[in-house]
Amino acid sequence: MSKIILHIDLNQFFVRCEEIKNPSLIGKPVAVGGDGRKGIVSTCSYEARNYGIHSGMPTFQAKMLCKNLILLPGDYKFYELMSKEFINFIKKFTHKVEQMSIDECFCDFTDILDRKGVSPISFLRNLQNNLFKKTGLKCSIGVSTTKFLAKMGSDYKKPMGITIIRKREIPEILFPLPVKDLFGIGKKTYPKLERAGYKTIGDLYYGLKNDDEALSNFFGSYKEDIINNLEGNSSDTIHVGFSDPKSMGMTRTLDFDTNDKVYIRKFLTNLMNTLLDDFSKSGKLCKTIQLTYKSSDYENGFKTNTVSKSLDNYTDSIDELYREGLKLFDKTYKNEEIRLIGFTLKNLKEKHDVVVQMTFENYERHESENKTQLLINELNRKSKKETFIRLSDLKDKKK
Repeated sequence: MSKIILHIDLNQFFVRCEEIKNPSLIGKPVAVGGDGRKGIVSTCSYEARNYGIHSGMPTFQAKMLCKNLILLPGDYKFYELMSKEFINFIKKFTHKVEQMSIDECFCDFTDILDRKGVSPISFLRNLQNNLFKKTGLKCSIGVSTTKFLAKMGSDYKKPMGITIIRKREIPEILFPLPVKDLFGIGKKTYPKLERAGYKTIGDLYYGLKNDDEALSNFFGSYKEDIINNLEGNSSDTIHVGFSDPKSMGMTRTLDFDTNDKVYIRKFLTNLMNTLLDDFSKSGKLCKTIQLTYKSSDYENGFKTNTVSKSLDNYTDSIDELYREGLKLFDKTYKNEEIRLIGFTLKNLKEKHDVVVQMTFENYERHESENKTQLLINELNRKSKKETFIRLSDLKDKKK
């Protein structure tokens, strides 16, 4: 029996979070992103999109297109909090939830929507409305038998859209769409396809299906993946997270494919802070850290690369893991365009299972570091702000 897979995508998520905090922004051209010549738009309101502004655009260009654009730096701690509210809301219906990024998830609703007497459209409309009432967030929902088709469905109507794509409806719904709308076709690939005469998703499908030699050579082994996706024969498996008690990890899809190191490093920093906050409550020690990069190059199969580093000793120091994570990024990121990044803590052990063998030298170092951190914590508590940090941490943050 086919599964019923949903892809739920929050609409203009960062901007919507800012509107929740400040309702006076509603209906205005708003963008979230960095300022200055190197700043990039992470997301923008639909009003800003009417001016031609879009994710990944340099902010100086966005401000030229819209003189009254409201540019906000982004409150990523609040965004993560709202993201958790979103996922917790969905988990009230099903625990088969796979979070893909801060503002989207796949989930398996087979047990709910396959019941007699349940109207899928009515149920999903109520889900949308209740999510909005509970959190203030708006979403679009795609429904199908595979993750790929569900993702295509959620992109089909925005904002607050609901699109059901049955196998027999694929040619009717998807094939007329521009080839650039095919999930996975990047900004470097679709212009090549258009120039070769493949204007729509249907053009691409029939070209591959009919063994067009140039097209088959272009995509290589991924030709079959595209065909399977567009025939409704791809994955319907929901990955609910790490089952290995010896690791904790988090991967997130970037807001857009990019090789902007400053943006990626900031994105990674926010991801690490979220994971390390969960790790601090786990009562575990960590020995190995790992970074995962996923290429945005569809032609080469979205190649995934992992790099890792083992620490000298098991640690529960958030400061150390944070520093080492950024050092590993600075050492291993090669300026390639990526679409996803992940951070994982591996070789975890319970504190009582680890016997720390200290030499006199590192005992003194640990003691000094602990005294320094205790003093910093005490000063920050008194000031009620994160005012004081180590000089070494400040240097890391300025890199």
